[in-house]
Parts: sequence; C-alpha cells; structure tokens
Amino acid sequence: MGLGLGLGYTARNMLTVWWRIILFALAIVVIGTLITLTSGEMATEPWLVIVDIGQVAVASLVGAFAVPFALRWLRGTRRWEER
Repeated sequence: MGLGLGLGYTARNMLTVWWRIILFALAIVVIGTLITLTSGEMATEPWLVIVDIGQVAVASLVGAFAVPFALRWLRGTRRWEER
C-alpha cells in the first residue's frame, strides 16, 4: 500500500498526457505483480496478483488525490493555530 501511495503522490502532476497515464497504469501493474512475487503468494495462489494490483491502484489514486488535499488541510489548521 505504501508503494501505491508514494506512486500516486509523486505522479499526480504528470497525469495530464495520455502516454503518461499509460505509464502510470503500467507502473501499477508492475508494482502489484512484484508485491505478489515477493510475498510468495504467486507460488500458492497466482490469482492473488489481481487483488494486489487492485490494492496498488486504489492506494495510488488515494495518494494522487486524497493525500495532497489532506496535506493542504493540515497546513491550514497549523496556520490557524499559530494565530
């Protein structure tokens, strides 16, 4: 999940051109597959790669849209407390 959040947060500003969106989707698939391989789930139940890709996709969308909003909100509350 952390890799997906990081991917979404770092790639949020470059998702404006169609080929960059394709690279973003490809990165999601690669990261999800690597997570399945490194956890050892691929040997026992290979269908779990679909679940891991979905988790990375959701986490990257949260990282792209919700995390920047939350950071802006936290900065605003901090400025409010300093007054």
